Amino acid sequence: DVILQEAPTMLEEVVVLGQNSSIADKRIGQVTLKMSELKRVPSLLGQVDILKQVQTQPGVTTISEAASGFNVRGGGVDQNLVLFDGVPIFNTAHALGFFSAFNSDAVSEASFYKGGIPAEFGGRISSVLNMAAKEGSFERWTATGGIGMVSGNLTVGGPIKHDTSSLIISLRASYTDWILHYLKSRYHGINKGSIFFYDGSIKYSHKFNNQSKLTFSSYTSKDRFSLSNDTTNQWHNLTFSLRYDHTAKKNLFYSLGLYFGQYGYRVGDNDSKSAFHLDYKITYPTLKLDFNHEGNRHKQSFGIQSTYYIFSPGQLRPTTAESSIKGITIPIEHSTESAVYFSDSFNWLKRLQVEAGLRLALFNRIGPGTVYGYEKNKALTARSITDSSVYKTGQIMKTYLGPEPRLSFRYSINSQSSIKLGYNRIYQYVHLITNSASITPVDIWQSSNVYFRPQIADQISLGYFASSKNNMVEAFVEGYYKSIQNILDFKNGANLILNKHLETDLLPGTGRAYGVEFSINKTKGKLVGGINYTFARSFRTVNGIFPEEKVNLGKEYPSNYDQPNIVNVNWRYNLTRRFLFSGAFTYHTGRPVSLPVDGYGVGNIPISDFSNRNNFRIPDYHRLDIAFILEGNYAKKRLKGTWVFSIYNVYGRKNPYSVFFLNNGNRYLVPYQLSIIGTAVPSISYSFKF
Repeated sequence: DVILQEAPTMLEEVVVLGQNSSIADKRIGQVTLKMSELKRVPSLLGQVDILKQVQTQPGVTTISEAASGFNVRGGGVDQNLVLFDGVPIFNTAHALGFFSAFNSDAVSEASFYKGGIPAEFGGRISSVLNMAAKEGSFERWTATGGIGMVSGNLTVGGPIKHDTSSLIISLRASYTDWILHYLKSRYHGINKGSIFFYDGSIKYSHKFNNQSKLTFSSYTSKDRFSLSNDTTNQWHNLTFSLRYDHTAKKNLFYSLGLYFGQYGYRVGDNDSKSAFHLDYKITYPTLKLDFNHEGNRHKQSFGIQSTYYIFSPGQLRPTTAESSIKGITIPIEHSTESAVYFSDSFNWLKRLQVEAGLRLALFNRIGPGTVYGYEKNKALTARSITDSSVYKTGQIMKTYLGPEPRLSFRYSINSQSSIKLGYNRIYQYVHLITNSASITPVDIWQSSNVYFRPQIADQISLGYFASSKNNMVEAFVEGYYKSIQNILDFKNGANLILNKHLETDLLPGTGRAYGVEFSINKTKGKLVGGINYTFARSFRTVNGIFPEEKVNLGKEYPSNYDQPNIVNVNWRYNLTRRFLFSGAFTYHTGRPVSLPVDGYGVGNIPISDFSNRNNFRIPDYHRLDIAFILEGNYAKKRLKGTWVFSIYNVYGRKNPYSVFFLNNGNRYLVPYQLSIIGTAVPSISYSFKF
């Protein structure tokens, strides 16, 4: 008998590098977001936010703190495909854009594509953010959570049956309204408002054997926001996904998925004399079948997808007998979007890797519905309607067929550097109808039809990517050019809500965007961080036949999110093994706005005279955030905690969000700048893992 004594040994940190660890090996336009780093960066009121990290990437920007979504390479917020476990999310924000609608503890990995988009993705022309929900451990139960200034979250997961099935549940909810006191606004009654939101997800996984696996996941989020005691805004997301993965052969895999998504909102007024509910909803079930084949020289993927859209464009109804509101209901619209795709990745010669693909999308707008005819040789107006065509249930009202070629090349100069070239064409069949620069709770989504053709984007990008021999430093420079067809812009004075004839207030146009992105990052050592700079331009042209169908007299004008210069700097310094100091600085050129160049009065009514669309810019945006992180002792405790002390907007910059006008009582409109957060905002948060 040999008696052994147990003695613990503390090992140094081990870093595991995958085959594609070098930036030179990744596909063009692809970024993998590191979920483990999100809690180590400064944040507003301690809210870890995956979308805010996307906004710091080269070529990506947003208009302000309170802006839902993000803009990629001159595109709109509606042109980004955001997927959570395979289901599109239409509204990605809590609290009108202050926080992301996704709990980072519920996300296992996230891939972001802004160029060279794979053929399996379609339906949005600017970018793809693909997030996979975290899966519960098959070995042991774990819990993670956190407490911040405005919300708390808890995630619990583990095995139902050891090595066979697992479950994970994640919940997050807000618990205070004090954040409204930090909003710098001149609107009366804002301090009487209320903010509440929650989101949650659940995922169940079951292994039948080593070749087969079934997963079920669900995600939901809800917001309730009010600026006064009378008016409230509510919106929600709801998704379900059921997916079966199977290894048919050693090198052939397939995935069959049934998905369901829903987004809707309600705006209400409780004043008895004007009480109403305005409801809007989109429902979109989807069926997908995807295959992956890995040969000796080729990696192929192919599949088929189909989505059925049910748009409920809006219903306004009074909620009290005394209400003066007149009820209006816009008919429900139905459409289908289907696609087949194929892509092949292979090495051509020794140093050249090629990935070629084709996606073929078919869109049908189906009945019931009505298509209005308008008088010839006249601009489209409600008064020029001459007739209408009524379609029965199931009848095809309009069909669009869109071939989408995808092609990318990567030439390896050596093991640490490469030149990449990418091209993709993408069709987008749903449109965000809005006259603001960011998503708001009352925006509507509209499917393509006879008058609204699908948006088509062609993008080409070329870049040089390199890293040091030990991958400590990574850098790249990448240029792009993008042209867009069939963009929708609004007429001056357009009425978009509950409009039965939207084609009379919206105008088709074209767009173009171009830019150059520079990035350098240090990924190892006590000091890590990076500097990103982007020069980017984004323009629109609306030049219809008639004067009423022109914007800016048919001349090109900058888009709402044209910001030529964008700088993002971030760093993290390990003061000790447990104590870290991190920070981030962001700067971008002020976005364009439309301001009057003259004003006069007719009677007691002030009149403003506008020259061109987006003829001025608000002042430039810049902000500094810092954070001090204290991580727990990982060697001795099961409970591993992290404290984060953060200051958002350190030097209290009053960044303008917009410009508005008030009557000064003398028949003249006086301009004012609205700053959402005009002061430094300190916060403290605690997160743990058990």
